[in-house]
Amino acid sequence: MTNTGTSPAAPFAGIGAYTGPSPTSEPSVYKLTPTVSADSGLLSGEVELEAWVTSTALGAIDLEGEATYTGDAANTARANYNNSRSNKSKIRSDDTDSDDIELGDRDYNDAPGYDYNDAPGYDYNDALRAALDLENTLLSQTTEAASISKRSARTGRGKNSKEIDKYFDNMRSSINEIQETLESCSDDVCVTVREHAEGRKKLTQQAATHVDNGEWSHAAEALQEIQGIVEGDIELLEKSLQDTSEHVLENPPLQDLTGASDEDIAALYEYLAGEPVLSEQFTITVPDASLPGSDVVVGDELTPRRIIEYVTGRADTDGRVYAWGDNKVENGGGNTSPIYEGDAVGGENALNRVLMSDDNSLYNSDTFLSTVSGPVDTGIHLESDVVDGRVTVNPVNDPPQATETTPALAVSADGASSEPADFDEWGAKLGESSTTSTLVCPIMVAPPECPSPFPALLYVRRCKHADQYIYTGGWVIDDGSLYVDSITLVAVGEPTAVIGVGAGDLDGDGYGDVMARRLSGERERRGARLFDGAVSDAVAEGHLSEAEGEDIILRKRPGRTTRQEEGTAADVPVTMTAQGRLVHFTGASASDDVKFKAGAELSKSVN
Repeated sequence: MTNTGTSPAAPFAGIGAYTGPSPTSEPSVYKLTPTVSADSGLLSGEVELEAWVTSTALGAIDLEGEATYTGDAANTARANYNNSRSNKSKIRSDDTDSDDIELGDRDYNDAPGYDYNDAPGYDYNDALRAALDLENTLLSQTTEAASISKRSARTGRGKNSKEIDKYFDNMRSSINEIQETLESCSDDVCVTVREHAEGRKKLTQQAATHVDNGEWSHAAEALQEIQGIVEGDIELLEKSLQDTSEHVLENPPLQDLTGASDEDIAALYEYLAGEPVLSEQFTITVPDASLPGSDVVVGDELTPRRIIEYVTGRADTDGRVYAWGDNKVENGGGNTSPIYEGDAVGGENALNRVLMSDDNSLYNSDTFLSTVSGPVDTGIHLESDVVDGRVTVNPVNDPPQATETTPALAVSADGASSEPADFDEWGAKLGESSTTSTLVCPIMVAPPECPSPFPALLYVRRCKHADQYIYTGGWVIDDGSLYVDSITLVAVGEPTAVIGVGAGDLDGDGYGDVMARRLSGERERRGARLFDGAVSDAVAEGHLSEAEGEDIILRKRPGRTTRQEEGTAADVPVTMTAQGRLVHFTGASASDDVKFKAGAELSKSVN
């Protein structure tokens, strides 16, 4: 056997500071040493191969929270970004009523204490409570002013005008604070109280004018009218807070899938509204090796099935991951493998042939920080789309019931081929790097500290560079399974371009200089970063073209376009993962220490 060595690679992480989801920690880099036998293929070893794995987790940032890792452990800085899930307008449910579980509609699927409709980081119940406190303060101020007015009207004394002026000033200040507190809240109660505030301003001015004119009885009447409005608002706010405290957040389709309780679902949405891990990326490099006297080629043995089984943490009874281990698993003896259901028949069995299953059990993965399931049917239908030359895959979370769904899809880099995934074949190869189709399928994930698993899309493709196979992919949150009118895109277009980087290029600013020379256009300079925000922002920042943005809007909101209704684009949150270029360390003969450092550097952004 020849060519047993390899070296790490990574998706290019972009040039400049992160302005969106950012790495949550240092990248993971590790070496594998699978063994092969010329007699039996990839089962037990006579020859030791070398393989390298890199991975990075990307998370959202709460602008009011702690600074998170941005790719430089020695100089951590905050990205100018807010997690779009802190202001998602609608939680996905199986409700059929017209209010679509929007907090302002008082649907019983609303989150107690959470607001997915208002400004980033804005808490609906906190705003109601703050407004209620201010209303009680305003009531006290108005009552005192009315008392002075009535007393002055009885005695005919005007010396109290200076005293009452102080109350008028305080009342105006309280009314302004109430309006500011409720400014970003679109709930019916918030709107009503804000509108009442305008009326109270006018009445306060009328009362002050009456005082200036010595018309104390008229001032008292105006203040009594204000009292009545304030008392009504207090009752309205108290009732609203009581109602929302009884609401239960639920996502029945997700609960059916995971068995999560209402409390688990509430905790999940709280996690997603904070600083969740939204995506993880990986690369695996192996040598383009063949076995003497055999037709076994490593690249052919590592099928999509085996790569997916590896990154999702599957192991056989001897603890060997399936990518390198035996695919014959005995039934019994404590075996709980969800992929193989007994003795192999003719080398495989039903679940071996069809990787998609109904089992959403989570497993620890060496590749990911998150625990993950294997490919599982989450009830979605995958479609590919080509707009302005860009090829993307997106899940349709409400597939037609009468149509057979495609939960796993393989899409070629040029978009010419899109068909149900074959987990045992990579398909046609395109470009200098022999890029295969991208296989996309649903899985369940649970990042660290996440209270309940949520649906995600797993994607993987293979390319070739410097006599090495590079398997690259990752997972990204499926927002459409969690929020109404949200969409996740996996960009799969164009053959993967691989940029070789030598040891000398990683010294000082060399890596940044190499990438700046090799890249053209803002899209390439952004690299494989995750976009998470509104369609309008994606278009404005160049992540999407105008045509792509309008296509998304039409798909999520049929019959409407950005030209028909101003701001429509901002109503469609989008999460998009782009595979971008790969960077590959070319020092296959370098020491392990050098390769470890190279893998870490390649996984970071450059200045």
